[in-house]
Amino acid sequence: MRANRKHTVSLRRQIVLIVLLCWLIPVVMLLTMMVWYLGGAVGHRAEEDLSRQLQVHLQMCADRLDSAVEASRLASYDTTIREAWNGYCQDGNYAALYRETRGFLNRQYQSDSRFRYGVFWFSQDPEGMQLTVINSSLGGMYHQVSTWWDRDFADARALAAGLDTAVGFLEREGRLYLVRNLMDSGYHPIGVLVLALNQPYYFDDLSALGWASPMELTLGEGTRLTVRGGEPITRSYGVLSQQVEGNGYQLSARTALVYQVLLAPMRAYQAALGVMLALLLPLIWFVLAFFRRKISQPMEVLLVGARAIEGGQLGYQVEVRADTQEFRYLMDSFNRMSGQLQSQFDRLYREEIALRDARIKALQAHINPHFLNNTLEILNWEARMGANDRVSRMIEALSTVLDAALDRHKSPEVPLAEEMQYVNAYLYIITQRFGSRLRVSMDLPEDVMGCLVPRLILQPVIENAVEHGIRPAGQGEVGLRAMREGAFLILEVTNNGGLSPQDEEHIARLLAPNYDASQESSGNIGIANVNLRLRILYGPECGLRIVRGEGTLVKARLTIALPGE
Repeated sequence: MRANRKHTVSLRRQIVLIVLLCWLIPVVMLLTMMVWYLGGAVGHRAEEDLSRQLQVHLQMCADRLDSAVEASRLASYDTTIREAWNGYCQDGNYAALYRETRGFLNRQYQSDSRFRYGVFWFSQDPEGMQLTVINSSLGGMYHQVSTWWDRDFADARALAAGLDTAVGFLEREGRLYLVRNLMDSGYHPIGVLVLALNQPYYFDDLSALGWASPMELTLGEGTRLTVRGGEPITRSYGVLSQQVEGNGYQLSARTALVYQVLLAPMRAYQAALGVMLALLLPLIWFVLAFFRRKISQPMEVLLVGARAIEGGQLGYQVEVRADTQEFRYLMDSFNRMSGQLQSQFDRLYREEIALRDARIKALQAHINPHFLNNTLEILNWEARMGANDRVSRMIEALSTVLDAALDRHKSPEVPLAEEMQYVNAYLYIITQRFGSRLRVSMDLPEDVMGCLVPRLILQPVIENAVEHGIRPAGQGEVGLRAMREGAFLILEVTNNGGLSPQDEEHIARLLAPNYDASQESSGNIGIANVNLRLRILYGPECGLRIVRGEGTLVKARLTIALPGE
């Protein structure tokens, strides 16, 4: 039952699940329509429009970059620097070369809003022959140029070495440079011109695109920079990519679309969804409350009652009254069945107690007639031989045993010390029969003498040991030992008469749980009665066992449960 319960779902959960599904299905359908509509004609058309818009703005950026490339070529087209270089090569006058070159750079780039500053160095001595021009109108300062020489000069020089007459772009930590070589008429390098680009001038159009997330640009070969279009977002619909060809370079852009832009045509559907949710929420609350009051709560009451009965509270009555006719009938039926179960259990319990008491009394009252016959026969023989104290003591011992058998005080259990009085009385009588041929040994610790045991539980076992172990051989030894083992008292009776296979088979039948004493002759049921009495009083883990020991030793082991252990 419990294993199956783990894999089943309660009816209440199933009802709640069905209600939620009935509420969610319309919402899911509406959302599906929105997604389908967004992914259909409207979504694709909006994406195409935005892609064209990106293309136009990217082309505008490329046109401005083209103007910067053309401005950098003036240094090659104009002969000022080339002629000054030729003069320097002839007369070695570096002051004239510096003056002419600086004057040309100031005229071309110092006030140009496209450049923050420019640097130039001659290929003959890059470390010593350097010039700088700064556009102060854009906030350019000398420390910026000094930082450039420290951080970016080496990278720009390496880039220029592989450009020949082409144009290159270099990006370092957000700083963007245009790099080109200045050649003489024989295409030998004169120097390198580096212009720091004023990025807002070139890319403000892309930054103004409010529908675009942060945008990544690729300029030339491997030069990447990021342009933000509006605030950063966490969701996007798709990615747009465009590229244009510039003057000696390629410019490409990659950006993600803002989700809210594409959802703009769906505002009406969002409003309809909001209204639907607002109407469905009270409805689902009403349905859940209805099911809880009419079905869930009555079911919980019945489940509590069922668990109470399962836990042993027989006769448990449900007091809550249901509002529906069906559950009211179920609760009334539950109460009737619970009351009937209690009354039937009480009746069966009383019958079981009465049956157990009757069986115990019947077993206790059953005395082996052979023992009485043998005792009377000995008494008769002694009386014929002459009156003496032995007859008197034997009669007293017999009186003690008969008193225990009659149980005048109606006490089915007695302390082990009292039980040993009956055992000693029997042993006195039987030793008069065997004399020195019967030896008896006892090991009874004082701490077990107060333990309660069934009345006359040892005498039948000792008699069995004498009659079947000692008498056939005419002599032998009987031992009695008591000990505690956990929650049990163990009484062990031994004899050295041995067991034959036939004896073992007979004992196994007498001590079987389903043994029927009514089908056995009275001379064979002593140990069977002992076993049955112990099992009835203390449960199936207790009883009598007779097993073969070492050599001819036979052990009869009685197991008795101790109260409160």
